[in-house]
Amino acid sequence: MSIEQIRPPLATWCKPYQGMLRLWLYDLGCVSFLGTSLLGLVLGLALLISGKTDVVSLVFAMSTVSAAAGIAWQLNRLVATETSQLIPGYQAKVLQQALTIAITVIGFQVLACVIFSAYEVIAQLWLAVAVGLGFVWLCLWRSHYFHLSFALFIAVPFLDELSSRLSLWASLIIVAMLFYRVVGLCRQLSWNSDARVVYLNAVQMGWMWLPSIKGVAWVAKFERLFHPMNFFIGPVLTMMMLALPVIAVGLMLFSWLFDIDLPIVFLIAQFSVISCAVIHWSRIQRWRATETLFLLPSYSGLKGMKDAFFRSQYRFIAAMVLIVTCIGLLNASFKPELSLLFLLHLGLSTFWGCAIMLGIGSACRNSHQATAAMLVVFAHSIIVSMSFAALRDHDSITPWLLLDIPLTLLGVLALRWGQGQLWKFGVTAP
Repeated sequence: MSIEQIRPPLATWCKPYQGMLRLWLYDLGCVSFLGTSLLGLVLGLALLISGKTDVVSLVFAMSTVSAAAGIAWQLNRLVATETSQLIPGYQAKVLQQALTIAITVIGFQVLACVIFSAYEVIAQLWLAVAVGLGFVWLCLWRSHYFHLSFALFIAVPFLDELSSRLSLWASLIIVAMLFYRVVGLCRQLSWNSDARVVYLNAVQMGWMWLPSIKGVAWVAKFERLFHPMNFFIGPVLTMMMLALPVIAVGLMLFSWLFDIDLPIVFLIAQFSVISCAVIHWSRIQRWRATETLFLLPSYSGLKGMKDAFFRSQYRFIAAMVLIVTCIGLLNASFKPELSLLFLLHLGLSTFWGCAIMLGIGSACRNSHQATAAMLVVFAHSIIVSMSFAALRDHDSITPWLLLDIPLTLLGVLALRWGQGQLWKFGVTAP
């Protein structure tokens, strides 16, 4: 055996980070999660410097679960690729890089909390690590669980309440147990045909999945309200809209029965903006179906199709604002501190969040632009979470209502601008 044949394993061990940028930052699915994680780290550090530690735990938890989703995405792609096992040391290299990213994100957050003496954030941080590890373990155990990646972000606001009921040592024990299970599954990685199906579906549907209801007449009529906007995403959009009130009522009853303070209205408002991001992500991934939509006998040319598309977007925004407002009014019966002024702010924030997201999304023509546009979701989440913190501290809601006015105007302008950018180069281009 020659020296050249012996060298590759040694080179793999000595250079575990070779090709890391290409692997992690040139994959749109991965970089969308890692970009959110990086933004959370930067914003969390800025909040610590400014002394606003009450929001840091939420931002750092969002960063942690985003990094976990990015790692789970890469591991799923690893077992979905048949050639990954044929390259010596390739799997070990990806696992080392994943571990490095996880240690870097967690280490940065812990170090920042120690430097700024924000020790109360560390307990929730380790709970977020446990949630992230649990998600990675589920994805390694069964690939189709990656469709539930959106549940990670829904779970983040609950961590604050859970951390108050769970000690730091209990969180560390849970993390250690899950880490042991993840390591065990990583040592048994093998090609999985189901992982490739998950990979393709996740790219097209924006990493979201919900079951469909077929054969129900009133559901079909409800879907027609949002045609042709929902042409590319299919029945998933309708199922998300119908599931929101059901989930909200269930969480309200759970909160009332067990006396747990759950940020239900915040979750619904956040999810409405996420659904807007998924709409245009699906349009870009399935842009070749635009010609099929154009050939339907429903429009008078390209301008008529664009006008119909935006009218359906306006109906969708109105429906989401109505859903959030009604859920807020219902939740006010359980939580009297939700005043009418705050519900007005919540409805306006839902309007401008959805409007800006749909307007910018209409102008996106490739996956890179759609990924960058998803930062609107993160910005909306931060603003709304800070307004909830002001409500909790019994501060005035008036500044947030004043902030809603220019943002609402910006949302209207974004919609008008997006209408001119959508299919600007015809139906043969995204």
